Parts: sequence; C-alpha cells; structure tokens
Amino acid sequence: MGIAAGCVKSERSQAFAAKAKWLAEGEKLLRSLTFTPDQAAKHGLSINRDGRRRSAFELLAYPEIELSRVAEIWPEIRTIDERIADQLSANARYAVYVKRQELDIASFRKDEGIAIPADFLFAALPGLSTELRQKLERHRPASLGQAARLDGMTPAALMLLLAHLKKGPAAKRA
Repeated sequence: MGIAAGCVKSERSQAFAAKAKWLAEGEKLLRSLTFTPDQAAKHGLSINRDGRRRSAFELLAYPEIELSRVAEIWPEIRTIDERIADQLSANARYAVYVKRQELDIASFRKDEGIAIPADFLFAALPGLSTELRQKLERHRPASLGQAARLDGMTPAALMLLLAHLKKGPAAKRA
C-alpha cells in the first residue's frame, strides 16, 4: 500500500523485498533440518521424548536453545546472514504464540455471530469491571461481535461473556 501511495521509494521497497526473501529462505532451511528426540539427546539437547521430529526452527522456540547451538549440529545454518538469523530466532521464539493467537482469532470469528438476548443482564455479570458492565448495558450489543467492538472491551471480558452465553438460557440472564 505504501508503494502504491508513493510513500515508499524504490530503494526501500527493494531492500524490504530482499529481506523478506532472505527470511523466507532462512526459515525454509531451518524447517527442513529435523531430528527425533533421541537424536537431539545425542547432541545434548533435552526436549520432550515423544518421538515427534522437530525442526531447527522449532528447537529455537526452546528458551535454552540458541541459534549458535543449533548451528553446531547443522553447520549450513552459519550461511544465514547474522541479522537475518537474529530475526529468525525471534520469529521462532514467538511462533507458538502467533499460532495460538491465530487459533483464538479463528475461534472468535466463529463465535462473533452469537446473539446476545435482548433481556441479558450485563449488570449482573460477575467478573466484569463496573465500567464494562455499564457500557454493555448502555449499548446493548446484539451479538458477541458487536460487544467486541466496544471501546475498552478486553479479550478476557469477551471470553467471560461468551462462557455465560454458552451456558444456556438461565445464564443468559446472568
């Protein structure tokens, strides 16, 4: 969009494209290098012995496993530029959280159409801040999706509301 709007010059665009390419290639390499927990143990790495193969990228998600240690096992990792390798290490550390958040988003999208009964008593819903209860009572959202768009609505508050809505008719009146 920045390129289309003329905000990003060609040089910067090319640098971004090159970095994205290096990151993709580096991640592909890290994901292609795998071994079993038994093989990991032979290299002195302690991971869950569940028999599942793990990639170098997955190993980097472990707090005690650094890129330099993984590069000792697979020397080809040393061909990755240091700045790209640092970014890949950070990406690997957060990948599990990103995946979990993506699952949460998909789950919410499935649930955002859940209707909130017109007679739902938000004021009696335990666990919500007084401010949120008042906003919900004032705006009377018709669905979970509408409630999510209220200013100050937190993920925790949405999950609490969702839990009460899924309990059944008796809970819908809080």
